[in-house]
Order: sequence, then C-alpha cells, then structure tokens
Amino acid sequence: MIVIQVCLLALVFTFPKDGIPLGDVVIQFSNPKDFYQEKKRELKIIQEVSENYTFAELQEDSLLASGIDSALLNEQLVLDETERIIHPSDFENGLYSFYKKLSSVKDLNQPLRIMHFGDSQLEGDRISGVIRENLQTLFGGCGVGFIPISETNTGRLNVIKEEKGWERYQMFGKGRKGLHSRYGFLGYYYKVGDDTTIKNKAEIAFRRNRRYFNKAQNFEQMSLLYSGAKEAVKYELKTDTGLISRGNLRTSKNVERRIWQMNGFSTGKISLSLEAINSPDIYGISLDCKKGVAVDNIALRGSSGTEFTQMDKEYLKQQLKGLNVGLIIFQFGLNVVPAELNSYRYYEQKILKQLKLFKEILPDASILVISVSDACKNEEESFANIDKVRDAQREAARKASCSFWDLYEVMGGELSMPSWVNADPSLAEKDFKHFNSRGAKVIGNKLFNAIIADYNDFKSTSIQ
Repeated sequence: MIVIQVCLLALVFTFPKDGIPLGDVVIQFSNPKDFYQEKKRELKIIQEVSENYTFAELQEDSLLASGIDSALLNEQLVLDETERIIHPSDFENGLYSFYKKLSSVKDLNQPLRIMHFGDSQLEGDRISGVIRENLQTLFGGCGVGFIPISETNTGRLNVIKEEKGWERYQMFGKGRKGLHSRYGFLGYYYKVGDDTTIKNKAEIAFRRNRRYFNKAQNFEQMSLLYSGAKEAVKYELKTDTGLISRGNLRTSKNVERRIWQMNGFSTGKISLSLEAINSPDIYGISLDCKKGVAVDNIALRGSSGTEFTQMDKEYLKQQLKGLNVGLIIFQFGLNVVPAELNSYRYYEQKILKQLKLFKEILPDASILVISVSDACKNEEESFANIDKVRDAQREAARKASCSFWDLYEVMGGELSMPSWVNADPSLAEKDFKHFNSRGAKVIGNKLFNAIIADYNDFKSTSIQ
C-alpha cells in the first residue's frame, strides 16, 4: 500500500498538466491543487459583493458613500448571526454609553469622537473612512479627525499631506523610539528640528483630495495637540489667499490644544509652520466639524496593540479627556499571527491590560474590539493560529466588559482570504493579509451595518 501511494504521489506531481493524448482519448491525472478545492469554497460574502456593488462603486479612486439616509434608523436591519456585534453577556450591551450619546449627538457642544485604532489593515484610512462618511451622513459632522504629522506609511487617502523639518519618535514598530514615554495617542510625538540649542522651523500642509469622500474634505475647525511648551513657539497659519493667523502657542508643561476656526479647503492649501528653540512635543492635527461625529483613523503599522500601557498614563489622559471620546474601536492582530504558538494566553493578558487602561482613562467611553482578519502564507495555506489569536482577543474583550465583532467569521473564516484576493474585482492584496481599498469598503459597510443594527436594537429597548 505504501509503494502504491508513493507511485500515485509521483504521478500527481509528474503527470502532464494537459494529459497524454491517445488517439481520440486524453488520459489525465489529478492536479495537486485539486486536493484543495474543498478549502477554496465559494464564499457567500463574495457572491453578495458581486450582487450589491457595481465595479465603479468599488474602484479605489472613486470611494463614495453608499446610499445612506435617515430611514436606516427606523428599520430592522437583517444580518447574519456572524455579522452581529457580540456583547459581554446577554444582559450587558458594551456599547450602551456610546449609543446613548449618539442618540443625542445634536445636543452636544462638540463632536462625538470615535477613535479607530489598528495595525496596517487600517492604513490609508481604509475601513475608517467608510464608517466616518456613513456616520457623518446619518448623524452630522465632517472632517477627517486627527492626523499624525508624518507616519510610517505614505498611503493616507483622506487628505493630501506634505511636511518638512520634523523629527519623529514612535512607540511601536521599528521606528526611532523617544527619549521619554510621553507619546501621543496617535502613536508618535514630533519635534521641530533635531537640535534644541538653535532655532528650528517645521511646516505641515494639507490639500483637498478630490477623489476621496466629500465630507472628509469639509471641516470647520483645525486644532494642534501638543505638550511641554516651555518656551515661546511661534506659529503661522496660511492658505493660498494669505495669512490666516500668527502668534505664539501657549506655554505649559501640560497637554494643550490650539484651535483655529476654518472653512475647509475653500481658500486652497492650508499650511501651518512652527518656529522654536527647545521644541515642545507635537502630537498631531485634527480637522473637524464643531458638532456631529468625528472619526480618527489611527493606523499603527507594526503594532500588535499591546504598547499603550508603555505610554505615560497621565499625559495620555490629558490628551483624551477633552476630546469627548464616545467609542474606541480596537482592531489589531496581524502582527501577532506570524509567530505561530500553541497558546496565546500571554496575548490575551496583554490586550486585557490595554482595554483596562482605556476604560480607566475614559470611563464613560465604550470599546469595540474587532478580531484579526484571516491571513494566509500563500493561496493554499492559512496560518494555523488565526482562530487562537481571535479567541484570545474575544476573551480579553469579555473580561474587560467590552463588545466584540468577529471580522474573521464575517469574511468567511479559515482560508477565506484567497477568495478575497481572487475575487473579480480583487478585494484584497496579493500578500494574502491586507484588504485593498475595495475590500475595505465592503468591510467598512459591514461594520457600519453591524453598529446601526445594534444601535436600533438599543433604541427599541426600555433600558434607554
């Protein structure tokens, strides 16, 4: 039997692909890939995409919000059980606090902020941009939220950004680490120049991206978040029509936020320059409306989501306390997957610590943990530990009384990523790990629908 099996195996790998013709008959033998057909199943979600989206709607350079209107808030959205948000228990909606604020968002005196933290799966404002556009269409708001001065990737789509003269320090990944732990919640802090003994100048400029979501390009105010301004820091804010504002940042060792009233990109490119000796720590810039919903895309390439407890807690608290954060979306895992282990109890404990930190700093905010997506070594082999990483994230969320959305199951489960890569049009990159902009739009809409369905359930209960 062993000899027969070895012979059959040799035939599998050596038999001509097109077979051997014998007159009118062609003798063929199984191809190695035939044995993987049961894994490469036709996914329901891929079929759903082809039925519900046109090619134009999925094009990377024409990202437009899907048809969203207020009627969504008055109807029962029918979702598969795998697409629904999972709460800590049958009696505890982990997003209750956020939904309560969302239901009265028009009465708030500042934007209700959603912070979408994640790894490279979010780069380029993927997923976050769709959620932002849809929520702002329903509940009001505009602008792209907080943006890092510079970042490890250059693919941000929501606005076109240019910067010069900055020194960057980051808490995650392989970049240069800081001399202290007072990082910004975007994962970085920046200095004006690299020399503290001479006067340095740095500048950042933003331009409209006409190929991106419309609401992202409109904003009513621009703000700069910084700390440790021990000496005078001069600033100039300009647009294509000339000088808008000039002055000095407020000196303080604590976290400060300087806000300027703006009218979007109506007067062209916006540039902010800072001039300083002994630069303060600069955290980032936000472009927001005065009311409605704000969504920050915080993509930390190389992060496993376990670094926040390494930050100075007091300074992190100062940054977040005045921003009216209603929801934190916590989406990591891709950078944990390559190290295939038997147990991820250590990862569960680390994620639990991060969630507890955010709950301590922002006790009135809700947290939604999103699982790792499927990731594959190649077209035929998934990482064997995806479900273990997912289970660790789900258990950490439960122990921290946070809600959970199982992206792994939503996209099809084990070995589903090849189907996303090979879809027509393709919905994922050929690294078999990351969604492309088309796939991210699908996932963004799925997540949005899950949130709205859960929100509608919340409104229909007497707990409100």
